[in-house]
Amino acid sequence: MPNSEKGSIVCAGLSCLDLQLVGCTQSGSDEAIERYDEAVHCAGGSASMTGTTLALLLRPSDGEEHQEEKVHILTKIGPDFAGNTLLEFYRRAGASTRLVLTDETARTSMAVLPVFKNGKRGCFVNLACNDGFTADELLGQLDHGVESTASPTRAFLFGYPHLMPKMQGDSLRSMLQSARQKMSSGDSRILIGVDLNGVDGSDCSAAREVLIPALSEIDVLHLNEDEALVLSSPSGSISAKNSGVDTNDVSPDMLSQIASFHQQGCAVVLLSLGSKGAFVSVTPDSERLQQLSSKASGSPSIAISQWMPGTQVRVPAFQIKHGEVNANGAGDALFSGFCLAASSWGCEMERQLYKSDEWKVTPHVAGTFASLVAWQRCDAKTRDGDGMRSAAELMTLISQGNLPDVLEE
Repeated sequence: MPNSEKGSIVCAGLSCLDLQLVGCTQSGSDEAIERYDEAVHCAGGSASMTGTTLALLLRPSDGEEHQEEKVHILTKIGPDFAGNTLLEFYRRAGASTRLVLTDETARTSMAVLPVFKNGKRGCFVNLACNDGFTADELLGQLDHGVESTASPTRAFLFGYPHLMPKMQGDSLRSMLQSARQKMSSGDSRILIGVDLNGVDGSDCSAAREVLIPALSEIDVLHLNEDEALVLSSPSGSISAKNSGVDTNDVSPDMLSQIASFHQQGCAVVLLSLGSKGAFVSVTPDSERLQQLSSKASGSPSIAISQWMPGTQVRVPAFQIKHGEVNANGAGDALFSGFCLAASSWGCEMERQLYKSDEWKVTPHVAGTFASLVAWQRCDAKTRDGDGMRSAAELMTLISQGNLPDVLEE
C-alpha cells in the first residue's frame, strides 16, 4: 500500500500508571472506612488513554496482515516499575513505544483512582516526571519519529497542558506550531488536537494564560462544561450566533465562551456534556478551515477542512444496559474518537467504508463516532479490548443507523 494512503497518529503529553480501586463505596464521611471490589492497574493520562484507545480501535482484524503501527505514544517515564508497566500496556494494546522518552533520572507518575459503584471516580496523583517534561524533549522525540516512521502523520493529539508546567502559554503555542511543521508531509495537512484536564478554578486568569495564547494552533479543543466556565472570557463581550440546532443543553454563556474560542483561532470545539453526550461547534471562519486543506490538486484533504463553517450539533451519549460502568478515560475516548474521524483523509478505514461519494464524515458523524468510542470505553466489559468493535465497525453502525439506545438522564 502506498505511503500516501497510510496515516499514523501521535498521542503526546501526560502519562501515569493508574491504580483503579473498582467498586468503591462512598459513605460521604471523610474518615469512614470505605470498601472496594478489586484493585486494577491501567495506563492513565492523556497520552496513554488516547493512544491505547486508538490502538485498540485500529487493530488488524483476523486474517489481515500485520502493518506498521498506526498509533505512536509520546510521553516521558522513568526506569521503574510504573514506567515498565506502562510500556507493557502500550504494546499490549498495539501502540508503538518508539517515541516514549525514558529519563534515567526521573520517576514515572502514578495515580490512585477510586472508581465508585455509580461509575464516577476520584483521583489522587503525583505528576513526577510530567512536571519536568519540556517542549524541547517532546520535539526531540518527534525528530526521531519523523526519521524512523515511513507513513505520514494524520493527527497530533496533546494533553493535558494545565498539568504540564513546561508546556503552557507561549511555550505550548510554539510547541504545537513546531510539531505541525515537523509532521506535515509534502502537501498533506495534519490535525492538531488538545485535550484539557486539571484546569484549576481557583485562579481563572492563570488557567486562561495556559491555553489562550495557543488557540490559533489548535484544530480541535476538547473540554467539559466546568473547564469552559473557568476559561470564560473575563469581558463576557463576545456574542454567539444561534446555529438553528437544539442548544437547550448548552447555556447562552457557554455558547458565548465557545464563540470566544473560535474568535481566538480554534477551529472546532468538542464540549463534553456528561450523560447528555457532547456538543460540536465549528468555527464560522471558512479561511481557518481551509488552512487544513491539501494544497495539491487531487490530493485528499482531512475531513475537518470540508466542514460547513458555523455548524453546531449535539450528539447523545449511549446506554450501557448491563450497568457495569467505568467512566475512567471517558473524555479521552471521546476526544480520540472525534479526532480520528475528523482527521480522515484516504486511509484504509475510509476506503472500506465509503462505498460511494455520498458518504462523508460530517461534524455529526464525527461526534456520533466519538460518542460510540466513549460508550465502549465506559463499558467495563469491553474497555480493555475484549469484545470491542473496531473503528470500521463503529462507522458501519453509523452509516446503517444501527445505534445503541440513547442514555436517558
